[in-house]
Amino acid sequence: MKMTKMMNLLRIVEFVCLVGLTYGQGKSVGVPTDDKCPILNGIHVSVLRRIFGAGFHKNISSEFELMLTSSILPERCHVIVEETIPRGAYVDPDELKDLEERTGLRTHVPATISTEKAEFESEAFRVLIHRELDVQENLRVTHIMVPIKMRYHRPAPTTSARENPSAIVKIQNPRILLNCLGEDITDNCTSRVVTGYCSNFESKCQYIKLPYKVNVANLEVSVPVGNTDDTSLVVAVTTLITSG
Repeated sequence: MKMTKMMNLLRIVEFVCLVGLTYGQGKSVGVPTDDKCPILNGIHVSVLRRIFGAGFHKNISSEFELMLTSSILPERCHVIVEETIPRGAYVDPDELKDLEERTGLRTHVPATISTEKAEFESEAFRVLIHRELDVQENLRVTHIMVPIKMRYHRPAPTTSARENPSAIVKIQNPRILLNCLGEDITDNCTSRVVTGYCSNFESKCQYIKLPYKVNVANLEVSVPVGNTDDTSLVVAVTTLITSG
């Protein structure tokens, strides 16, 4: 019993620290300004986002925590996480299929993705991710890891004698939709109800769009690009080689 109380206290401290960090450097996403969804008054949602990986291959890590204070959720709940992938990045559909076979992470991309196009030839698109929430005392938690790759960008001039040119790819925070089995949690919550894909990614269901606190305003990746200052040298060398 003492251990359980201590773990709950630690989780509360961790949540408070995250909220404090959020107000300092992060963001509040979709936090309601009215009480038209009473169930959300007793649910505090926090998200910890990171991106890491070498070179052009990255992983987006998102940890979701729903802390229940005065509201009660059914045992079986899931979220649909809607990630918007900017034009400077992409996901590999084959890699996502392999990931599902290995880990059970189910995804859906309602668009045709080219893995060969450059950033300036591409458009942003959505990736929908289904995840069941695990129950831990008064918490509902899950962790999602999504592989992502950076696209080739146009060359740019150097901005400093010591720095190579680069482009910044910004990945905005996702939309989080909540649904539960055995109970319609959208009752008396008209201000937050949205329609989205069901867990089978075929039919449509109603969800509550969750407001949440997150540790970052967005994720950023610095992508190295070619140097336009070298263009004349490259052309000259190429001309010399081809002309013999």
